[in-house]
Amino acid sequence: MSQNTERRLIESDTFGNLVPEIDKKAAKEKGPGRPVYWNMIFWWTRKPLISARAFAAAALLPENYPLEEFKRMIRLSENLPHKYQPVVNSEFKNFTILDPFAGFGSIPLEAKRLKVGKVIVSELLPTAYVFLKAILEYPKYGIKLLDDLKKYGKELIKSIEDDVKELYGDSSGVVGTWEVKCPHCGNYTPLVNQWWLLALKGSEEEEEGESEEVKSGNFKRLVFMKPEVSGKQLRIEVIDLNKELNKKTISAKKTKDKIIVNGKEYRVPEGNVNAKKSYAKCLFCNTTFPGKGDKWYVREAIKEWNDMYEKYLNGEISLEELQNAKARPTLLVKFKGEGKDLEFEEINKDDIEKFWNSLRKLREIDIENIPVENIAPYGTMRVTTWGMDRFYKLFNARQLIMFSKIIAKLNEVRGKIEGDEEYKEAIITYLIIAFLNHIRHNCFLTSVESNRTFIRDALRFRRFAFTWNWVEISPLTNIIGSLSRSIDHVIEGLEYLMQTNTDSKIEIINSDINELTLSNKVDLIVTDPPYADDVPYPEASDFYYVWLKRIIPFPYKTQWEEFVPRDIGVDGERSKAFGDGVGSYEYFRNKLAQAFNRLAEILKDGGLLITFYNHTSPDAWVSLLYAGWYVSKFRITTTYAVTTEYETRVTALNTTISLDKSIVIVWRKRAEGSKLIQEVRKESISKVSDWLSNMLNKQQLKLSIDAYIEVLGKVLSVFTQYEKILGLRGEGINAVEDLVTNYVFPTTAQAIIEGLSKGIGVRISDPYTVYYVLVKLLIPPPKKGVRKLDNNSLVFLNISSGSLDVEDLQSKEVVRVEDNKNTIALVEPEQDKDIITALEQLPEVKMALQGNYNFSNPVQVFHYLEYVSLKYSDKLKDEIEKLRERTRFVDEALAIAKVFARVLPDNDIEKEPSKRLSGDKVGIERWLNG
Repeated sequence: MSQNTERRLIESDTFGNLVPEIDKKAAKEKGPGRPVYWNMIFWWTRKPLISARAFAAAALLPENYPLEEFKRMIRLSENLPHKYQPVVNSEFKNFTILDPFAGFGSIPLEAKRLKVGKVIVSELLPTAYVFLKAILEYPKYGIKLLDDLKKYGKELIKSIEDDVKELYGDSSGVVGTWEVKCPHCGNYTPLVNQWWLLALKGSEEEEEGESEEVKSGNFKRLVFMKPEVSGKQLRIEVIDLNKELNKKTISAKKTKDKIIVNGKEYRVPEGNVNAKKSYAKCLFCNTTFPGKGDKWYVREAIKEWNDMYEKYLNGEISLEELQNAKARPTLLVKFKGEGKDLEFEEINKDDIEKFWNSLRKLREIDIENIPVENIAPYGTMRVTTWGMDRFYKLFNARQLIMFSKIIAKLNEVRGKIEGDEEYKEAIITYLIIAFLNHIRHNCFLTSVESNRTFIRDALRFRRFAFTWNWVEISPLTNIIGSLSRSIDHVIEGLEYLMQTNTDSKIEIINSDINELTLSNKVDLIVTDPPYADDVPYPEASDFYYVWLKRIIPFPYKTQWEEFVPRDIGVDGERSKAFGDGVGSYEYFRNKLAQAFNRLAEILKDGGLLITFYNHTSPDAWVSLLYAGWYVSKFRITTTYAVTTEYETRVTALNTTISLDKSIVIVWRKRAEGSKLIQEVRKESISKVSDWLSNMLNKQQLKLSIDAYIEVLGKVLSVFTQYEKILGLRGEGINAVEDLVTNYVFPTTAQAIIEGLSKGIGVRISDPYTVYYVLVKLLIPPPKKGVRKLDNNSLVFLNISSGSLDVEDLQSKEVVRVEDNKNTIALVEPEQDKDIITALEQLPEVKMALQGNYNFSNPVQVFHYLEYVSLKYSDKLKDEIEKLRERTRFVDEALAIAKVFARVLPDNDIEKEPSKRLSGDKVGIERWLNG
């Protein structure tokens, strides 16, 4: 069965018709409809379950499998399909599926739910391995496990009540920050980046035109802090507008620094620190602290604190000496209550004394329960430049004392659990997960997130980031991130995971892909391979590992020291610690190629390899094709674009556009034969443009970024069917670079243009026209302003074999570059303006109105003719004839109008003038977004 090389459903055009619906459900799942087990613990780049389910099932079913039956199988008609088990019997019982980069386990979980006969999972990192056991294996114990987890969870909570009371009293927690001794006046001044505590809207709806900075409407909570200086005394006052106005909800307009309620204005102080700008100001004397970068006074002072913190714990200095450091943690306000109904109070002397007393107690606890391991010392982990070089320095003394007590209690609980060793491990694993979730919400790397969950956890950023306004919470408070709430989340997660139990055989392996040995070859590999410079997993997940290893023993000091040389990732800083080019692009490419080679050995000859690839930079594509095609001889049969991250920038309002979705790539063994590059390019353009024209005419394809990816897949399927392509420059990575940049991307753009041309009967050849048309057709119009994209997108949309660059486009006034060259704005009429006014603002129209017809490309002529068609429609014919004598670009400008009249979306400002220019008087069947 598995040797069968017949095409699968995933490789059919009919399956492509379902992808937009799968994508829509995937986007919901990455938002508020996420699976509840994701709340157990955070892991980076988790794939939506519906995507994993749909693509895995479609890769195992025959090409002619009925689509309606497939939709029923994967529960696609449900609002959130992941909440329901797939409708399967024994369709997949004879298959074996492998995910060698399993991460948090979305793919194998769905393979298990599809009742695939055997599901094999591999992960390099111990932390991910432990989490995978909790997700895929331990739920098999069913209701007994759930009942015991509740029992021992309660026991754990009960066992720490006295310790919590002693350390936190009746407080739910505090907001703190770093204070620094002013070099001018000698006072300690707190450094606060923003003074907001809560700014919670009554609903998620935003008014038209609202920005992040300005919000209007009903607010459930409006609370901020205000520093009051009197001589050498500083108090932090709490301004709670709900209390002050005695209102549960407040109708207000809020900006970053003020609130307006019924015409009355409340000023919110500006923050007095900005680390990016090396700026900090004393609240007492208004002095700006000296220095820049690493020599910034504030950074040096906090580094000194961290050095002294270590000396204090080693018994080398006294607590008094530590308290006199140039920088130190300090408390701003405390709070009580639960959820988002928090009551904030000023800090008093007892609170300060309790906070510093915890440093005395810290010396008494078992050092084995404190993570003294080194944080990766290179720049990836940005906290090391602040002196936070060991993990315990990410926590204050009270947190460390509390965590060490929880570790001791967890080890006691383990001894009480009845059952065999694996069952004990299962219970303790879920309790550890709750503990780790508490830790990420309770350290110096948290910060106040006033408009959402109150606490922004430590791993919200993809690398450790130093923060101000950190939050410390009691383990037993009823707030997201507390230990008690985290145990509740784990119980809810386990209830969900128990519903996914089937008879699939699960095998979880803690192994490097290149050391993975299996007894038999597999039918299907579905995986999410490393994306170059995405998340530095060994270093970042050490945040969990250094605590995890204190309860579940592992032999490695840290993951980064043990596994970085084996990790498939790009991080130039790694070579500082490991040498040998570790972390370079070359190193990444070679490791990825080794991995693909190994996958080729593991996969049966008739099997498919499906990869989710979220990195869309040209370099990453080169690496992927080098590994998959050039070295491992896989060929691509098709590709799709799907939502896998929380929010794709394609849908964001008036923001930079990037081809920022995951690309699902279907690979087969094996590429064969050879052909000249120019012949392959012609073959590709001919085949793919015919397919595109046909799909558009049948109204089975809408032009969009997703459609671009699908066309790219068709192009790649032609190029990669050959084992060797003759005529490429260089060998190895150089040949692949030449192929991708000078042939694959230009061919994809050309195929789209020729597919359009065949359908409409026009010819477009000028590279500036092609670029303008592609951006207009592939990227939806913003609500206001113009389309914007990033540098990578320019490479994707380049038709001219690498000769067209940003400078060319800018010099011809097709684009303008903004934001330090990071954003490329299309020179088009602004979407939210009157069309004639918007056209009059374009430089080429201004130029022509002054009698200068020195146009540099057809797009400029097109814009001028649009203006004439609207403003002086009776003179349009004469103006066209006049222009023919002055510029060679008129016919191509009219070709743009014909294309836009047919396929530009109705909400684009250039739709109407294009219809006028092309002679279209009535609504025409639309291919785009229709």
